[in-house]
Amino acid sequence: MNNEMFKLMTKRYLAWGIGALAGGSIAFTGIWGTITNQIEFVTLAVGGLIGTLGAVVGFYFGKKTSEE
Repeated sequence: MNNEMFKLMTKRYLAWGIGALAGGSIAFTGIWGTITNQIEFVTLAVGGLIGTLGAVVGFYFGKKTSEE
């Protein structure tokens, strides 16, 4: 495996790991807010989800654009 492939694989594993951690935290916050009837937590979770999805989409489209 060459150096560029190693960098790409490392970035992908880190991105997916951080994304999974963020997704779990967001899901917990949203569920906890729903159970305790605190709309602020649910709103926070929805905003976090939108931010996380935007970051993932930006990461993949940015990578694809830079390769072309």
